[in-house]
Amino acid sequence: MRGVLLSLLLSVGYPAAASSGPDVRQPIGPWNLDYEQTQCTALRDYGSAIVPAPEGDIYELVVGYKGSPPAVPEEFAATVDFGSGPIKAWLLRYKSKNGKLTIYQFRITSAEMARSRVADSVTLHVAGGPDLAFELDSIPALLDGLQKCTADLMDYWNVGGEKNGRIATPSRGDVRNIFSSGDYPREAMNHMQEGRVQFLLLVDEKGKVAGCHVVVTSGAPILDATGCAVIRARAKFKPALDASGTPVRSTVTTPPIWWRL
Repeated sequence: MRGVLLSLLLSVGYPAAASSGPDVRQPIGPWNLDYEQTQCTALRDYGSAIVPAPEGDIYELVVGYKGSPPAVPEEFAATVDFGSGPIKAWLLRYKSKNGKLTIYQFRITSAEMARSRVADSVTLHVAGGPDLAFELDSIPALLDGLQKCTADLMDYWNVGGEKNGRIATPSRGDVRNIFSSGDYPREAMNHMQEGRVQFLLLVDEKGKVAGCHVVVTSGAPILDATGCAVIRARAKFKPALDASGTPVRSTVTTPPIWWRL
């Protein structure tokens, strides 16, 4: 099943609606759908973004806060509630690329995310922390638009190119030998987490991994995130070729990658 990666980069300083539970924070403006080279992104004024992954069965909700970020990624138990009951989710907390924000990344399945289509708001809960609620609107139309964007993205990266003639020689490379025991995340070791993960890679005309998306999750976000980071930093591919021998964009589905203690 094709899934969607949902990233809600939510700030906390905007007006809140009255509520008997946590304050439901409201957006200032409408969603804006932005077509990017390796992903589709829906942006909003209150700091939110929705980013669908081309393949997989995962949604990730991400919240950014100002403050002291952790030195290494950490995991916590959490829930996501679209008004029909809490959904158990792992929370991954880590430092933003610029080091100024602490990022909270929630993970649920696409079937669970489907509840948002009839939801007015979403409530995020972290064990031992306060609840946060954000208003949702126009979600059905937005998710439909993201699905179309994703289909166009896959066409751009020549998915199925071996069948329609765009790709004569597939991209080649092996990611299984680029991992070392030193790559095992400390937080995953502390939780005794193991698992098998599989990725969809977007490989450009130079053989560089331009994008990495989870197809089959290990069940531990920190293992999945580390896997993508290692692949993007170290993997080398021979680019796909068209019938004339010209390098073209392509996708590669990795073999299963096992994280074992």
